Amino acid sequence: MNKTQRLIQLMMAVNERMQFTVKEMADEFGVSERTMHRDLQELSELGMPLYTEFGPHGGYRLLKKRMLPPILFSEQEAVAMFFAFQSLQYYGTLPFEAESTSALNKFYHYLPSDAKVRIDALKDRVAFWTPLRTQSSPYLQQIVEASIEGKPLEMTYASKAGPTQRTIQPIGIYSNHGYWYLPSFCFQKEGILLFRADRILTLEFAGENHPAVDLSSYTIKEWLVTGLARNAEQPVLKLKVRLTKNGVQNYERSNGFGGSLQLNQDGSGTLATEMHPQNLDYFSKYFLSLGSDAVVEEPAEMVNLIREQIRAMHHAYLL
Repeated sequence: MNKTQRLIQLMMAVNERMQFTVKEMADEFGVSERTMHRDLQELSELGMPLYTEFGPHGGYRLLKKRMLPPILFSEQEAVAMFFAFQSLQYYGTLPFEAESTSALNKFYHYLPSDAKVRIDALKDRVAFWTPLRTQSSPYLQQIVEASIEGKPLEMTYASKAGPTQRTIQPIGIYSNHGYWYLPSFCFQKEGILLFRADRILTLEFAGENHPAVDLSSYTIKEWLVTGLARNAEQPVLKLKVRLTKNGVQNYERSNGFGGSLQLNQDGSGTLATEMHPQNLDYFSKYFLSLGSDAVVEEPAEMVNLIREQIRAMHHAYLL
């Protein structure tokens, strides 16, 4: 095994073990301890975060921030990476934003000049437009980590009634129209509610002794398909909306609901799905924004809300 191959395999072994002695690695790779010392020093100079612990149980330890071994990419795969990142360029806040930019800058630096020309052309010819939002969402990375690790979070949330203290456990995050949302189990309400990330004022991990709920089998994809809490005790409302041809097109562009959209031969259709009562206000305004291209038939609560909003608008324009 040549030195380059040995360093790559050593990097993989260090990532897996996290803690080891020079003798252990020297024996595993069939080299002297002096050679292993030099190899580990080279890994450290390359940026692998190693530090030494002294004493009878000492040795090397790898910090949580690992360094991956080299990966070979084809030119098309490299362009695809930048294409994927291009789709996120108009978001004001992203999870792992600094790390994504750093990784792509390293990636770009080592590309051949002709590949860089193609990527530069891609930046000028392809855009995924997302409405720019002035509200920031500084806690996206912590939310993602909590959803992966299944850990509860304590937050101060800007609700309509003012700032409230809540303990939640997020299923994950998703973006819609430039905003980030996190469906989460709320320990105060004992059910799954939908929160907006930019309305979180403070956020930290709950104490180690705080109980967690098992959300491992409930994915963010499932939430997007159903839009419902799994807790059978939580009430849901049946939603039925008649849409004109223009209404169908506007609905499909905004994709405001997951549900069954039945199309007619003339291009009109009927949306039939279920929704949580807490979303009544938001989605009544959404369907009202479609004007006469959307007529809500169920639930009665939403029909009444829309009627109230129409009366308020009528009164405002009569003054």
